[in-house]
Amino acid sequence: MRTTATAIAILFMLAACAAKKPAEEPENTEDTASSDESSKSGSSTEKGSSDESTLGHSVGGSSNSSIVMGRPADKATIKDDTEKQAAPCNGMAIPDLLTSLSQAACELPEGAAPSTQHAQKDNLDVTLTASGQVAPGSTAQVSVVFKNKGKTKLPLDFTVDPDPRFHFELYTPKGARVDKPAGNEPPLPPGAGEAIAARLARITLYPNGTATLLLPWQAVKYKWVSKDKAKGAVVGHGYPREPAGPLPKGKYVLRLVMPLANADETGDHEVTQPRADVEIAGAVVEASPPPSEAPKKAPEPAASAAAPAGSASEAAVESKFLKAVGTPGASSSAAASDSPPAKPAKKKK
Repeated sequence: MRTTATAIAILFMLAACAAKKPAEEPENTEDTASSDESSKSGSSTEKGSSDESTLGHSVGGSSNSSIVMGRPADKATIKDDTEKQAAPCNGMAIPDLLTSLSQAACELPEGAAPSTQHAQKDNLDVTLTASGQVAPGSTAQVSVVFKNKGKTKLPLDFTVDPDPRFHFELYTPKGARVDKPAGNEPPLPPGAGEAIAARLARITLYPNGTATLLLPWQAVKYKWVSKDKAKGAVVGHGYPREPAGPLPKGKYVLRLVMPLANADETGDHEVTQPRADVEIAGAVVEASPPPSEAPKKAPEPAASAAAPAGSASEAAVESKFLKAVGTPGASSSAAASDSPPAKPAKKKK
């Protein structure tokens, strides 16, 4: 009975094993996984190549460029470095207008026309501020602030050749010019520098944005320079001038003439020629005279400089001895005997 039961149990076990699915061999499993990964990798590579090619052609037509945010990486790096180093050409605040206009980044292409959007007193406020009192002959700092009063961005185009040229004019309250050199402007002498082609530099102010211009102004009169100094002048910049002494005390009107090219204004030039009241008062400030040269010391006689110490006294003693013995030519004074005495002639045998 026991033998029969054991045999039956073995038969049941064999039947159960035969009903199960045979396990996959290890080498077959690795091959299948490798095949799946290979197919996925190939699909991913094809998709990446397709995307890169499409993006490259949309940017610049080259699929070999390294892309950073849709742009070639080298261009993005150069642009970032330029923006960090350059002064702003647009925005809410331009703290140094002169620096911005003097850089190539704000220049328009050669031959470009001024903006058709005009700057006028309705959309631009220009305020000139100078010190309350300026000493005659001294230098004061003048501040000019441009403010966009409009609701849209306002371009301001300035003529540069190669830098923008701002110059001051001083008038009496009745309108008489007081700082201009006397006489008519002379012609430039032969050999003056060639004219520089003028271009436009543009800054753009956002609504309620401001730009600040800081300039020095000297409370002096001017005169035309000599012809020799004018030989290096540039054609188109006018005949050069130089300070000719402090201005007299009094109250004046200071006006700044600016090369703003897209201005639309009345005959009073309230946009391109802002002005402010100034008073010249106080002690006169004059340029300090050049330091006086120290008096030159007379050179010592060459004989005494070359003679050794004590030689003068020895010569005097010898001269007195020769005079005592009656030697001819020994009557010279001891004070004048710096040179050695002549040797006596030899007696003939």
